[in-house]
Amino acid sequence: MTAYYLEAEQVDKDVFRFRPQKMSYELMYRETFAEFLCPDTVYDLIDYHLRECLKREIRMRPCKNCGRLFAVTGHGGTEYCDRPADEKGCTCKEIGAFRVWEKSKSTDEPFKVFRREYKKRFAWIKAGRITKDEFYAWSERAREKRDECDDGKFTLEEFEAWLKQS
Repeated sequence: MTAYYLEAEQVDKDVFRFRPQKMSYELMYRETFAEFLCPDTVYDLIDYHLRECLKREIRMRPCKNCGRLFAVTGHGGTEYCDRPADEKGCTCKEIGAFRVWEKSKSTDEPFKVFRREYKKRFAWIKAGRITKDEFYAWSERAREKRDECDDGKFTLEEFEAWLKQS
């Protein structure tokens, strides 16, 4: 056997196996015939819908959040599906990018220290300990100091001390 046939056999093992479909034509509104699917099993419905996706050239892509396949309709750069991803009903599309960003920041120690202090002080607004203007002014200074810490102008311990004193 040639390499082409061996490769085709290997691909065949991983590809959806289509089966013949029972189709019928019925008269609609006494003027035109329409094609009707006559499924015997749920598998026949899946088979039919997959054929339709192929016919219409709808691309499928794995979701970057849950890993399940979804049809790419609309914007071609879509990376997340619309399925619910958590118990609150948020979709992969809503939380996926945030999780990727959060994961990328998980090793950034100055950012983690800044984020912890930021959340604490943001809660102070609701408690009435500081005003929004005071908080946002502090936030600007803290971001600048965090960036300086990232650039190596001072250590993480010095940054943490500055946050506690500010």
